[in-house]
Formats: sequence, structure tokens, C-alpha cells
Amino acid sequence: MKKNAGIKMLGVGLALALFSGCMMAGAHDAAAEEEVVLATAVETAFLERTTISSELTYIGQVQPNKTVNIASMLVAEVTSVNFNIGDEVEEGDVLFTVDAQDLQNQMRQLQASMSAASVGVESAQFALEMSIDGAQQRMAELQQEMAVHNATYGMAGIYQTDVQWESARRQNQIFMDNNIARLRDLENDRRHFERELRDLTRGRHRDEWVENPRNPDVFDPLLAAQYDALRLQMRPMDVEIQQIAVQQAQLRAAEQSARVSQEGAAGSLAFAEEFLETYREGVEQTQRQAEFGVESAQAQLQATQAQISTLQGNLNRAIITSPISGVVSTRNVEVGQLVSQAAMPFTIVQIDPVVVQVSVSEALINLVYVGQEVGVTVQALGDEQYFTGTVTIVSPIANQASTFPVRIELENPDGLIRPGMFSQVTFVQAQSQGNFVVARNVVQSDDYGQFVYVVEDKFAHRRAVTTGLESGNLIEITGGVSERDQIVVVGQEFLHDGILVNIVATNDQRAAG
Repeated sequence: MKKNAGIKMLGVGLALALFSGCMMAGAHDAAAEEEVVLATAVETAFLERTTISSELTYIGQVQPNKTVNIASMLVAEVTSVNFNIGDEVEEGDVLFTVDAQDLQNQMRQLQASMSAASVGVESAQFALEMSIDGAQQRMAELQQEMAVHNATYGMAGIYQTDVQWESARRQNQIFMDNNIARLRDLENDRRHFERELRDLTRGRHRDEWVENPRNPDVFDPLLAAQYDALRLQMRPMDVEIQQIAVQQAQLRAAEQSARVSQEGAAGSLAFAEEFLETYREGVEQTQRQAEFGVESAQAQLQATQAQISTLQGNLNRAIITSPISGVVSTRNVEVGQLVSQAAMPFTIVQIDPVVVQVSVSEALINLVYVGQEVGVTVQALGDEQYFTGTVTIVSPIANQASTFPVRIELENPDGLIRPGMFSQVTFVQAQSQGNFVVARNVVQSDDYGQFVYVVEDKFAHRRAVTTGLESGNLIEITGGVSERDQIVVVGQEFLHDGILVNIVATNDQRAAG
């Protein structure tokens, strides 16, 4: 629009020049002189439909995309410094180093300790394998298991014998019970017979009439015969009873012997089982001790490895590298200097891209979104340096000033935009397409409304118009003119309806002659 203002001044100058020329022309051609004086120099244009945006501009300051302060995690003497202020660095570049001789000596000692711990682990593992898979231990265990099997087999044999003796004893007991019943019957008969004898002999002793046949007074042959017959009947029974008693005594002795053998076999089995369990517990104890030895050796190895890992981390910290790619903005370290965490020897800033943070009003915040492209101009680089930025952060809450922080990211491959420069960020508030756009001073207004001048047959005519969006020194015409109309764009301030005009340029093209 500065260009339009310049054209405006040019139009005024042209009008004055033409007016002066008319005054000096003389009286040679009065009619021509009057015509030139009455014509006002103007510039015109045929309008084209285009796009206009209503914009809001905010001031911000350029900042680095990232800023990293770098310190030494070790308290040590600086041995080398590789970069200076303004130097570009890549991620991983070594900025400076510190003395690590003591750490290296500790590392060698720990590595020797780790070797010894590794040997200890191998030795403990070998002992564990021997306790589990050793041939002698397995042979002894098999022998104990064989003893248990033998005792179990013997116990089974004795149990079988005991079963056989129990069966025989039950059979003999049945046989003896039957004979005892028979003997009981015979004894009853004999007692009955003896009672009868006592009655017959009037109470005399048996020997008197049975065993003394020479005494005819008392001897009774019939009774003696009966008595002898009875004794003959009972004699086999007495013998059988004695045989059964002997068999029963033998059976009881065998049963007792079987029980003793069974108890002995059971004792042997229990002893063998207990000895085997004790042996296995001893083997398990030995294995547990071997496992504990392995665990202890592994723990020692792991402790040493942890110490080495920690020391290796400290050794790595002796070489200080840049965590990002960027430019050195500060350097506060020299060779021979003692550094610690309290100092910040280097500061690295990333300036490609750079960022601009502005605070926008509540009227605009709902139109701003992440990923939106906005226009950015950097004052130090001049208005011709126009950049396109991308919104990366939109704060959801207002700050103490009741504005909303917005972060814009700008590509800066050439490094022209430097942190600290002031910039203007332009946001589009509204946009319109398909209408005419002219300089704001082309559209004039009075008590009757807004209007422009349209040239028809060298005369300027007032034309009422309606307008829309305004942006800077531009304004949108939404109605009242068309593409065929020749609109006055320079010199309209000196016109009135129906005035004669002299068109000196159309659409920036100078008129001929």
C-alpha cells in the first residue's frame, strides 16, 4: 500500500504540472487552454476479484528451539576444550574432557576382581555339578536303595510265612475245638458212669472193686469190663489231645518265631529306609551348600560388575559431549581449570528451527490451532524478509495479563534469524474470496454513504458501493461495481460527480502521448 500512496502523490503532482502547463501556454489557443485546465489527471484500474484477509499482528521475540546447559558430573581438571562461542556442533561432538587417570586405575583393579569372581563362579558351579551328578554319590545312593529293596522283600516273605502259619493255626484251632467238644462229652459220660458206680458200690473206692479182683466181696467183673472199655475208648482221645496240644505248642512257637522275624525284618526295613533318608538329606544338604556357594560367587561377580558399570559411567562422564546439534552460545572453561557440577562450562542452543512466542487476545485464541501456518516478519531483517511459521503450542489457559501464550516454530536453515530479534506474527482473523479489493483511500464516504469514481467517456461519475473486510490499507468492495468499470485509484480526492478527467495511467500502464 506504500506503492499506492506513492501513486497518489504522483497523481497530485501530475495534476499540478498540467495546471501549470496550462497557465503558461499563452493565448494562442484559448479553447484548448480551457479544456486542459478543466481536466483532472487521474489513474484508473479495471478491478479483478481476489481474496482479502483480516489480520491481527502481535510482537514477539525470537528464541532458540532448544537451550542446553552442559556441566561436568565429575570434579576434575579439564584436559582439553574443542569448541568456542559461535561454533556449530553436532549431537555427540566432544566439547571438553577431564582427567580420568584415577578412574582408569580403579577400573583395572575392578576388572581383576571380576576375573577372580568369574573363576569363583565356575568353581562353585563345578562343585554343584559334582554334588548332583557325582558317580560315588550315586553308587552309594543305589546301595542304600538296594538295602531298602532287600528289606522290603524280606518283609514280604516273612509276611507270607506268617500268613501260612496263621492259616494252619486256624485249621488246628478248629480241629482242637472239635476234639475238645468230643472230650467234654466223654468226660460227662465218664462222670455219669462213675456216679452210677458209686451208687452201686455204696460209695466204696473204685480200686476196691475194679483194681482188686482177688477180693470177691467187692470185685464186680461187669463193672470192671465196663470201666476197662471206657478207658480203652478214652485212651485214643487222650493221645489225640496230647498230639493236638503238641501241635498247638509247635504252632505257637512258630508263630512267635514268625513274629520275631517279622519284627526283625520290619526293623531292618525301617533302619534301611531311615539310613537312606539320612543319606539323601546329607546329599541335599551338600547340594544346598554347593548352590549357596554358586549364589554367593554369582553375587560377588554381580557386585563387581555393578561397580564396573558405575565406574564406566564415571569414565564416560569424563568425556563431555553435546546432547543436541546447535551453536555454542557460551563457553566458561579453559584447559587446566577445575570443573564441577556447580559450573556450566558450555551452553548449546538450537537455532534451526527457532521459535517465537506471542500472547494473543481472547478474541483470537479460538481461531488459533496447532499446525496453523502464520506469517512472520523479523524487524532486523526488513519487511522484505517474510517467513511462514507453524503454530506448535497453544496454551489452554490465560496468563496473568489475560492473554494466551502461543508458540510458533520457524525454519532457519541459513541462520539469518537470531535469538533475541524482535518479530511480528500475523494471524488471519477472517477471510473473504471472490470480491474486489482496493486501497482504502479509493473508497470515499460522506453523509450519503460510501462511493468510488468510475470513468465513462472521460468524465468521472460517483458510484455508491458496499464494502466488507478491511486489512491494513486495503478494503473489500462487495457491491456497486463490476469488472467492466474503470475505477479511479489515484486523484479521486480532487473529483466530483461529472468532472472531466485526464487518464494518465491504467492498471499501472502509462497512457500514450
